[in-house]
Amino acid sequence: MPLFIPDIYISQGWAQRMVKLDLTNSLVKAFPGISKQDMMCVVDTLFESMAQALMRGKIIDLRGIGRFKINQREPTKGRNPKTNAVVYIPKRWVIHFKSAESLVKRINSSAHS
Repeated sequence: MPLFIPDIYISQGWAQRMVKLDLTNSLVKAFPGISKQDMMCVVDTLFESMAQALMRGKIIDLRGIGRFKINQREPTKGRNPKTNAVVYIPKRWVIHFKSAESLVKRINSSAHS
């Protein structure tokens, strides 16, 4: 199995975004036997599976990357900065990501820090 190492998206001291197409292109380079269209389906399926798992309340634990889970935020009062009016914010679900310690160490020890 080929080693998958994505391109580093650091340029001139600021981070650039990596979008799904960039991820797909990196995977196509790492697995040349799979077409770009098929790899796009794989990436879309992966992210859709993750979204469905979160919607069912499951925790997604990716070793070496981090953990995704949902948390419920309680209702609270906010304030509209323009009008200073009180705004009631209802309870809602939010996605929480906690990065793996090993990923943090890799990022902090890499050349672009």
